[in-house]
Amino acid sequence: MIQFHDFGIDIQTYTDRGKGNDFPDVRQCPHCPSRRPLHRHGYYQRYALTTEGEYHLWIARYRCQECRKTVSVLPSFLLPYVQYTRSVIWQAVKTWLETPRRGAKTKQVGFPTKEVILFYVRRFLRNLSRLHHAAARRWGIIGPVGNARTERAV
Repeated sequence: MIQFHDFGIDIQTYTDRGKGNDFPDVRQCPHCPSRRPLHRHGYYQRYALTTEGEYHLWIARYRCQECRKTVSVLPSFLLPYVQYTRSVIWQAVKTWLETPRRGAKTKQVGFPTKEVILFYVRRFLRNLSRLHHAAARRWGIIGPVGNARTERAV
């Protein structure tokens, strides 16, 4: 299982610190009802791609003494099983959606590739209802997202 943690630093600082990052203590297993703190179970290396370059990151793993399952603590700027950072994905999707629809030439964004951008645009559009639901739970938004004033159709 993966848990997210906001380290409050950028990706370059996280990379420079390596295994010396301030990794949180996982106090409870998300798999079982055990209340015992999880034991640090080592690290694994993960790649992250940004517009500035490629980074090799150390991710901390923890293991439950009761159920023997592991938990990885992922920095908040990453997504599980994805090499591009959240900010790169968001910027690519945002640029793609804001570009006028005059043809394929105006839609080209240099990084990541066009196929990768289309993959994330489709995923974003497919999950809009989930994003709205999450925003409603977190910030108490009720109803459609957008301008409070609506125009009536004639």
